[in-house]
Amino acid sequence: MRVSWSAFKGESNQLIKLALPILLAQLALTGLGVVDTIMSGRVGTNDLAAVGLGTNIMLPVFMFATGVLLAITPIVSKAKGQNNLANMQLYFYQGLWLALPLGLLSLVILMNLNWLLDLLSLNPSVYQLTEEYLFYIAFGMPGVALYQALRFFWEGLGKTLPTMWISFFALFLNIPLNAIFIYGFGPIDAMGAAGCGVASTIVMWSMLIVAMVYIMKSSSVKPYIKNAKSLALDWHNGVKPILALGLPNSFALLFEVSLFSFIALFIAPLGATVIAAHQIAINFTSLAFMVPLSFAMALTVRVGYGFGESKKNKVQTTLFTGFLWALVIGVLLALVSFIFRVEIVEIYTLDKQVLALATILLLFAAMYQVFDAIQVCAAGALRGFHDTKVTMWVTLFSYWGVGLGLGYIFTFTDWFVPALGVQGFWLGIVLGLTLAAILLSIRLRVVYRANFK
Repeated sequence: MRVSWSAFKGESNQLIKLALPILLAQLALTGLGVVDTIMSGRVGTNDLAAVGLGTNIMLPVFMFATGVLLAITPIVSKAKGQNNLANMQLYFYQGLWLALPLGLLSLVILMNLNWLLDLLSLNPSVYQLTEEYLFYIAFGMPGVALYQALRFFWEGLGKTLPTMWISFFALFLNIPLNAIFIYGFGPIDAMGAAGCGVASTIVMWSMLIVAMVYIMKSSSVKPYIKNAKSLALDWHNGVKPILALGLPNSFALLFEVSLFSFIALFIAPLGATVIAAHQIAINFTSLAFMVPLSFAMALTVRVGYGFGESKKNKVQTTLFTGFLWALVIGVLLALVSFIFRVEIVEIYTLDKQVLALATILLLFAAMYQVFDAIQVCAAGALRGFHDTKVTMWVTLFSYWGVGLGLGYIFTFTDWFVPALGVQGFWLGIVLGLTLAAILLSIRLRVVYRANFK
């Protein structure tokens, strides 16, 4: 691709304008998990382990609904590129129709996971705290699903500032709520890790309320929600297209998120120290991942606009600019993870055993940052092209087949090298993300050429 400096600069401004509010929003949302981890860790290692385990069990359920609803963004951005007001109005309401059952399904699943906890060799305290955490946070699932439907709609219109402000609101609300329910306040007894679930549920519903107020008051969004004909459930024209794009996208996200969640389950018998170290490393890398993820979401919108307008040069400039930024971001994150790994872990814990192990895990994180940035941006661009099925199969093979499969072998067996413990799973992550970056980049090249011959 050949892109002039002026085109690169202009597209960089557009991507950053979209990505920066998303980044700040994602950092704030990820910060919720960081706050939960830090505040529960101050109670004790069992509470930290319970929040880590509970979060890793909850995330796949949450991400499945989110992945389906994320399809709203490229569908709306393409409709905007085509200047199709009727479709934009239609997908606003159909997204809400879809979000409600997804949220209720998530609630039911999280309330019925005792069978899973029974399979793990957990001490009684960690078992009980994890069970209570999942019970309380389940009530927030319908609220956050409806919020995500609203959020992905306005992001498809290129409006990302509302997401940022609502996410900051959620973060600042979460801190005092955590303090109240984790440590106790007045008549409210201390609940430890379970209190994180209570606080999270209140935060999720509060985000929905603020989002609804924004939708009803914003003059820039009102035109898209006024058509009463779009209010009724429309399976064929509304829900079905979202599912057709969203389900493969959801499974792709689920395969990636579940990679880390299944690792947490597999290492549970290794003890609270290993679980805590893994949670700290995952917590930080999840925070770092928000940077390339934000550019990927911006790429989805920009590619969607160009795809809807059928403008080859516009899409070419977007792809070149986005991937150059992905490379730069990946290198910077790798350097930060490597140079400041000890200082990062010390933010979470002063336990010497946990600190030593988590520091090693961050070395593996530094190894995969560049490939992680490339693969997530490739997936984001493919969503803009409404191409998600191949991404689903690539992530299944890369994350489960290579990442989880080889990781399990490296961790628990002596087949290739002496059993590495939890470090074996992190080596599997490095290999899986590297393969995903290569395969998704190839797929993006194929799709681009197919659409712009």
